[in-house]
Amino acid sequence: PTKLFYIGPMFRYDRPQAGRYRQFHQFGVEALGVEGPNIDAEIILLAVQILQTLGLKDLKLKVNSVGCPKCRPLHREKLQEYFRPHLGEMCKDCQSRFDRNPLRLLDCKNPHDQELAAGAPSLEECLCEECKAHFEGLKELLTAAGVDYVVDHNLVRGLDYYTKTAFEIQYAPLGAQSAVCGGGRYDGLIEEIGGPATPGIGFAMGMERVLLAIESQNLLPQFDNSIDVFVVCPGSANFTLAFKETIALRREGLKVEFDFLGRSMKAQMKQANRLAAKYVLILGEDEVARGCAVLRNMSTSEQTEIPIQDITSILKTEVQSHE
Repeated sequence: PTKLFYIGPMFRYDRPQAGRYRQFHQFGVEALGVEGPNIDAEIILLAVQILQTLGLKDLKLKVNSVGCPKCRPLHREKLQEYFRPHLGEMCKDCQSRFDRNPLRLLDCKNPHDQELAAGAPSLEECLCEECKAHFEGLKELLTAAGVDYVVDHNLVRGLDYYTKTAFEIQYAPLGAQSAVCGGGRYDGLIEEIGGPATPGIGFAMGMERVLLAIESQNLLPQFDNSIDVFVVCPGSANFTLAFKETIALRREGLKVEFDFLGRSMKAQMKQANRLAAKYVLILGEDEVARGCAVLRNMSTSEQTEIPIQDITSILKTEVQSHE
C-alpha cells in the first residue's frame, strides 16, 4: 500500500458559499493499492480522529456505496424510471443531468428536488455481490471500532471513476454547508487517466470550513503576540552593543526586537508598547559607561539597573518567571 497526504491552496469556479471560497486550502489523504474494506475503514477513522483531536463535537459520519460499473447501469435505469414523470417540475440542473448523469439527481440542493429524491430507488438495492460484501465489511469494521455512522443512500459521487465506498463528515452547527470532510473510493481513476488499474481511496478537508467549525465552538487557540524584550538604544553610540545583546537573547529563545531607525527614546518606548513588550532593556550612554543597563518591567513600571555582562542570564530568568 502507498499512503500519501497533501496540503495546500486550491481553486474552484463554484459559487462562493460559507467557508467555500474560489481560492481555498485543502488537506487530503490518499491510499493506493488496496482493494478491501479494511483500508476504507482506516481512512474514515483517520478523518474522524483528526476532527475529534481538534476538539470538534456533534460530528455526523455518513456512508454509502456508489456501486461499480457492473451494478450502476441497473440503478441508472431505475432512477430514470422514477424521476421521468417529475422531470418537468425539477430544476434546470436536474433536467440536464437526467440523461447525462442521473445519479447526480440525488445530490441536488433544491428543496423540492430533495423531497423527490427521498423516495428514489437506492443504489443499495442494485449492488452486485462484490459491492454488497464490500459495504457490509466496511460497516462491520466501523461498528467494531465503536464509530457511530448513518447510511445515507443519497450520498453520491458524480464521476464514473468513483466506486463502492463514499463518505462524508458533517458538523451540523455550520448549517446548510455542514460538510467538513468528504471522501471515497476511486478504483477507476488511475486507469482512466492512462495508468494501470489501481485501487484507491482518500478524503479531503477544506481547511477554511474546518476553521469555521472550530471557531463556532470557541476552540481557536489563543496566541500570545507579545514580545519578551524590546531593546532601547538612544543615539547611535551603543548600536553595536544593542545588536549584540539582541542576538544573544534571541539565541536563548526569547522574542526580542530593537529599533533599526535610530529614533528618539520616546518613539522607541512607544514602539515597545505597540509590540506589547514584557520588558524593555535601555542601553543609555550614562548607564553603559558604568557597565550597566536599565531593565524596565512594562506591567509594573519598575526599573532596575543590571550589569551588562549579566543581561542574558537575568532576562532569561525574568521572562520565565513572568510566564
